[in-house]
Amino acid sequence: MSILPASKKNNGSSKSDCRLVNLAGREVAYSLIRSQKAKSLRLMVSNEKGLEVVIPSNFSLDLVEPILNKKQKWILGKLAYFEQLKQQQNERKVLYRGREYEVETRVVKGTAGTVKVEEGKLLLLVPAGAEGSAAAVLEGWFRAMARLLINQRVRVVNKELNLEFNRVFIRGQKTRWGSCSRRKNLNFNWRLVMAPLQVIDYIVAHELLHLIQPDHSQKFWSLVERVCPDYKDCRKWLKTNGHRLKFWFELL
Repeated sequence: MSILPASKKNNGSSKSDCRLVNLAGREVAYSLIRSQKAKSLRLMVSNEKGLEVVIPSNFSLDLVEPILNKKQKWILGKLAYFEQLKQQQNERKVLYRGREYEVETRVVKGTAGTVKVEEGKLLLLVPAGAEGSAAAVLEGWFRAMARLLINQRVRVVNKELNLEFNRVFIRGQKTRWGSCSRRKNLNFNWRLVMAPLQVIDYIVAHELLHLIQPDHSQKFWSLVERVCPDYKDCRKWLKTNGHRLKFWFELL
């Protein structure tokens, strides 16, 4: 394992070194961070920082490389995931209702900011001098479309279930696609508007059925399968494409 010269301190409680390790024949750079607060070795992979290895201050360096080799499949998988994300970002494409659209920003005098859907393209119209507002314009439009579409799908899916609920909220949750509160309020992530209709319907059915069965027991999943027989495919789609629904704004 070779050490690169860069080294820095972080808030006086940790030190970070840039290092290299060979994983499955590939040279991988990572940041080794010694932390006084860490109790054990921790691996993190992110779009911004790549691979980070956090270790306690007294952790033996001789143990680091064997652990990285043991976890190489997970590490390389995560790195490939973010490399694919960066490639998609460079292509400036986002999803809307399950379809890929190229994003084009156009400056138009007098507009307050809006989006037009053209064949294979989302055209962002932004006011002069506010080109940096493109992401906000697109998010605002996505939220508005999500509110219309999700409320419609709640009515459609619940037509046969005939369940009583209170209100439907469209939110910006970071870790959830939807939830059902004790007050019988249904909460949905606005980013779902980027998913295919069958995936949206699955999430809607999922939250509606929590009105009957609040947990994730086998009984609950049996109810889900009865209403949404392809729910496993929908969950797989979200697992595979969920990052594209969350990181679209980095395109702009």
